[in-house]
Order: sequence, then C-alpha cells, then structure tokens
Amino acid sequence: MKNADIRQWSDEFRNTLRQEMASAALRMDMRQAEYMRGLGVPVALMLEHNLIGTVTVEVDSRDFWTPIDTGKAMVVTPLVEDGATLDLIAFDPKDPDIWFLRTGEGWALGCDAVRDAVQGWDSADKRLSLHATPLDWLRAGSSGACVTQWTPESRSAVRHVDAIVVTSIKFARALRLELSRPPRIPEIEVKGAQSRAA
Repeated sequence: MKNADIRQWSDEFRNTLRQEMASAALRMDMRQAEYMRGLGVPVALMLEHNLIGTVTVEVDSRDFWTPIDTGKAMVVTPLVEDGATLDLIAFDPKDPDIWFLRTGEGWALGCDAVRDAVQGWDSADKRLSLHATPLDWLRAGSSGACVTQWTPESRSAVRHVDAIVVTSIKFARALRLELSRPPRIPEIEVKGAQSRAA
C-alpha cells in the first residue's frame, strides 16, 4: 500500500460521515429492512456494505438535513467519491422523488460510474445507467449513478457520456431538459469603457 493510499484510508476511517452512516446502518430494524426489500432494494447486500440505514432528521429550507432524535424517520445512503464519504442522502421511501443532503458535497451517488462511462474502452463500457432517485439507485444494487445535485460540474460530466440508459420516459424527458440548459456565460465588461460587451 502506498503512503497516499494509507493516508486516504486513515482519513476515511476517521470521517465522521462514514461513522454516521455505519450507525445508521445498525439502526435499521427488521421491519424497516422488510419494507425496503418489498420496494425491491437488495437490503442484505446494501447493509453489508453500509449503503443503507435509517436516520431521524430535521430538514431546513435549503433541503439539508440534520439528525434529531424527535425528527422524521428517513432512509439514508452515503455519497462516496474516490473512496471518501462526502455526503449522506436522506429520503422518505414513500416520497422518493424528494431527497435531502447532509453536507452538499459531491453531486452523484455512484459518480465513479459516470467517470467509468466517460473513459470506457468499448461501446458497452460507455453506457451509463442513470437513475432518477436514490431509491432507484438502491434498487439497482448501487450500480450506475443518481445525480443528487444538478450543478455545472454534474451537467458537464454527464454530457460527456456517450449513451445514457434510463428506465422511464418521464425521467428521460426531465434529463433531456436538464442537460439542454445552456451554460451560464459571465458578464463581460470592457475595462475603461462605458458600455458592456455581449
């Protein structure tokens, strides 16, 4: 193991988000696990890798959540990038189209799948399975990706994929609309001039 690998492992071991996720996985009881299994999530596999758990949360107006004992119970899954837990995504499985961020870091569950699709060696490797919601991503056994925040970085990364596979026409339309947004062009000002150039 290289020094950089050891340092990364050590940093992740001390990562408070990873520790929070491990605790959330332990809190998932049999009733909750059976409910998620009934929704098509391979719960045993997800629990084995600390990819699913439960939290009680309070949500703020910016769609971020904080843990609170008296809060609403939600399912949580970690957003991991390059081996580091950057965020914890919480959602109510009864309303999976809405999810909440813990830190706002990172932009996709399974973002490594996006990179792999961009850098694939053959055409089969360049196809990205993109899921509409974190629940759909969990149902797929955490394969493919789910964009948790549409940012200039996430749009740029997903636009570089040769082919995207989705499971619904509704999501295909929403995705096409999201990816067709023009990039923001900064205001351009000519120094010392009264008027602005377009």
